[in-house]
Amino acid sequence: MRLLMLHSDYFRYECTNKTPFSEEAREEDLKGFVEKSVLVVLISCEKKDEEDPQKVAEKAVEMILDIMGRVKASNIVLHSFAHLSEDLSSPGIAKVIIDEMARILMSKGSYRIFKTPFGWRDILELRVKSHPISKVFRKIVLEEHA
Repeated sequence: MRLLMLHSDYFRYECTNKTPFSEEAREEDLKGFVEKSVLVVLISCEKKDEEDPQKVAEKAVEMILDIMGRVKASNIVLHSFAHLSEDLSSPGIAKVIIDEMARILMSKGSYRIFKTPFGWRDILELRVKSHPISKVFRKIVLEEHA
């Protein structure tokens, strides 16, 4: 898995077109706006993540919470973003992993969690802050792959 985490002033999205992989979404979920301090997490799930999706989700959450603790954001946005890798997992597994990440984060109860609809073409708008950890890239490799 690859994560690009962007500490932003705000995040806005609008789903514009379905793809063959789009999840069903309610009309009100096809647009969204998160104001105030938000950590936008762009997520690419990779083929090797299919071996243990649960462990990958757990490690991703650990990394997200580490950055959240340092940037002191109050909101987290999880957004599927296939453009960070050339060796993508199946869309079904990617959705399972991202949904599990959202579930784990929600169980922590400390932050507001938002998940954009999976697999849609969309328009994104955000304003990324400028401090040493406002833009962080992480790659998750399970131990047996290290």
